[in-house]
Amino acid sequence: MKFKRISTKMLVMLLPVIMLFMFLLVTVSYMSSRKIIREEISGKMNAEMTIEARGITSKLGEVSGMAGQIAKAVESTYQSVSLKQYEEYAGKAIYQNGLALGSGIWFEPYKYNPEEKYTGPYIFKNGDKPEVTYDYSNEEYDYFKYDWYENAVRGNGQPVFSELYYDETLDTTMMSCTAPMNVNGAFLGAVTVDIDISEIQNLISSLKVGKNGNAMLLTADGTYITNRNSEKVMTANIGSDENKSLVELSKAILKNGSGSGTMTEDGEKYDIYYTTIDTLGWKLLFRIPQSEVNAPVRELMLKMCILGFAAILATVVIIILLVKSLVREIRKANSFALRLAEGDFSVDAIEIKAEDEIGQLCSSLNTMMYRNKEVITSIADDADSISSVSGTLDDATVTMVTNFEMIEDAIRKIGEDMTNSSAATEEVNASVEEVNAAVLFLSQATNESHRMATDIKDRAAEIEKKSISSFEAATQLAEMHENNLHKSIEDAKIVASVGVMAEAISKIAAQVNLLSLNASIEAARAGEQGKGFAVVAGEIGSLASQTAATVGNIKKTIVSVQEAFNRLTDNSQQLLVFVKETVNPDYQSFVSAANQYGKDAGDIDSTTTRIVEMTSNIETILNEVMAAIQNIAEASQNTVNNSDSIITSVEDASKMAGDISKMVSEEKMIAENLETMVKSYKL
Repeated sequence: MKFKRISTKMLVMLLPVIMLFMFLLVTVSYMSSRKIIREEISGKMNAEMTIEARGITSKLGEVSGMAGQIAKAVESTYQSVSLKQYEEYAGKAIYQNGLALGSGIWFEPYKYNPEEKYTGPYIFKNGDKPEVTYDYSNEEYDYFKYDWYENAVRGNGQPVFSELYYDETLDTTMMSCTAPMNVNGAFLGAVTVDIDISEIQNLISSLKVGKNGNAMLLTADGTYITNRNSEKVMTANIGSDENKSLVELSKAILKNGSGSGTMTEDGEKYDIYYTTIDTLGWKLLFRIPQSEVNAPVRELMLKMCILGFAAILATVVIIILLVKSLVREIRKANSFALRLAEGDFSVDAIEIKAEDEIGQLCSSLNTMMYRNKEVITSIADDADSISSVSGTLDDATVTMVTNFEMIEDAIRKIGEDMTNSSAATEEVNASVEEVNAAVLFLSQATNESHRMATDIKDRAAEIEKKSISSFEAATQLAEMHENNLHKSIEDAKIVASVGVMAEAISKIAAQVNLLSLNASIEAARAGEQGKGFAVVAGEIGSLASQTAATVGNIKKTIVSVQEAFNRLTDNSQQLLVFVKETVNPDYQSFVSAANQYGKDAGDIDSTTTRIVEMTSNIETILNEVMAAIQNIAEASQNTVNNSDSIITSVEDASKMAGDISKMVSEEKMIAENLETMVKSYKL
C-alpha cells in the first residue's frame, strides 16, 4: 500500500500496534488488578472475620472463665461457706460481664445439704442489683434432667456451652455455660452462667462489610443466629433456605472450617467468606456484592480505558505533531534542494535547530550549497577574466597583424629606396674615382681611407654575420611559433643601424660637398689651370648634393619605418608580456639578444663617430667618401637582403598572429559559453 503522507503511513502502521498493546495492557491489568483486589479483599475479609471471631471467642471465654472461677471457689469452700456468701459472690461476678444474665450454683442431690435433694440458687440481674431465686431448685423444675446439667456430668471437667435456646419468659435467645464442680474426682455439681447473645447478635448484625455487605452468624448445625430477615433467626436453617445457591454453598460452609464462595440473590451475585468460631463451632459469614467488589476493578478498567484512549489520542497527536515537524523540516530541505537543482544559489542557508538525522541532512545540504557556490563563483570570475583577456588579446592581435602589414609595406619601400641609393652610390663612386685620379696629393689619404674602408668592411662583415644570425634566429622563430614574433622585432632594429649609416653618409656627403666647394675655390684661384679641376669639383659637389638628398629621403623612410616599428614594438611588448607571464618564460632570452643588438648598435655608433672625427682633412674625407660609398653599396645590398629576411619573418609572425587570433577567438567563444552556462546559476 502506497501512502502520500508520512503521517498517514505512521498512523496506519503504529496505531493498530499501539491499540493492540493498549488492549492487552488493559486486559492484563484488569485481570491482575481483579486478582489482586480479590486477594486483598479475601485477606481483609478473613482478617476481619478472624478479629470478630476472636472477639466473640474472647467474650465467651470471659463467660467460661467466670463460670470456672465460681466453680473452683465452690469446690474448695462448699463445706464452710454459706449459700448467702455464694449468692453475693456470684452476684458481683455477673455484673462484671455484659453478656451474663444470671448465674446458678447447682449441687448434686444431698451434696451441699444432706437433707435437701435440690440445692440450686439462681442469681440474676435485676436492675442495678442482683436478685436470687430458688424457683428452679425444686422437683417441679428438676434441673438434673436438662442438657446443660447433663453436659457438666458427662464433661471432661472444662466449662461447656449449651445449645442456643429461646426463653419465652425473657423473650431472649440465650445460652448457658456450665462448669462442673468436682471434689476428689467426684461430681459435686455445676455452676451455670446464662448469657444473652443479643449483644453478639447486635454486634454481628451491625457489622458493615464494605458498603452494601453484611455479616451472618450460624450455629454449628446451620441455624441462623443472625439474619437480615429477623423471622429466620433461630427458626430457619441455611441448609433449608429457599435460596438454592446458598443451600449449595452451605454444604461447604458447614463442612469446612473456612473458605469462600458465591451465591445469587435477587439477580445479584454475592461473594461469601466464612470462618468457624472454634469454641462453639459457630460459622461467621461475611457477604459482599460482587458488584461492589468489582467496582474498583471496573473503575480501574474505566480509568485505564480512558487513559488508554487518552494515550492513543496523545500518541496520535504526538505522531501528527512529530510528523508535521519532520515534514516541515523535510519540506524545507526539499524546497532548498529544488532551488539548488534549478540553479538558484542565492537562497538562504537552512536554519538548523536540531542535531538529529534531519539536522545532519540540512547541514550537509548547506555545506553542498556553500562549496558549489564557491566553485561556480570561481568559474564565473575566471570566465569573466578569460573573456576580458581574450578580448584584449584579440584586439592586440588584430592591431599586431595590421602593424605587421604596415611594416611589410615600409620594408618593401626601404628595399626600393636602397636599390635607388645603390645606383646613386655607384655614380658617386665613379665621380670620387675621377677626383682621386685628379688629386695626386690625396694618395696618402687614400691609403688611410683604404685602412678605414677595411675597418668598415670588417664591421660590415660583423653586421653581415649578425644579419645571418638574425636570419637563423628568424628561421628558428618560424619553426618555434612562440619565438618568431620577438625575433622579427629584434631583427627589425637593424633599421636603426641603417639610419646611423645614412646619417654618416649624409655627413660624408656634406663634407664632400664642402671639399668640392673648397676645390672649386682653389681651382678658381688657379685660373686657367684649374678649370678642369673646377668642373670635376662641381660634379663631385652635385653628386654629393644628390647623395645628401637621397640620404635625406632614406632618413625620412627610416623614420617612418622606426615609427611603425615603435608601434609594432609597443603592441608586441603587450603580447610579449602576456606570453611571458602565461605561455613561456623562456622569452627572456630574446630580451638578452635585444640588449646585445643594442650594444652592437652602440659600437657601430662609436665607430662612425671615430670615422667622423678622423675626417679632418680632405684626403681622409675623400677616402672616407670612397669607403662610405662602398659601404653604402654593401649596406644597401645588405639592407635589401635584410629587408627580405624581415619580410619573411614578418610574414611568419603575421601568420602566427593569425593563428593566435583564431585560438583567441575560439577561447573567447569557450569563455562566452562558460559564462552563459554560469549565468544560468543565480548566486
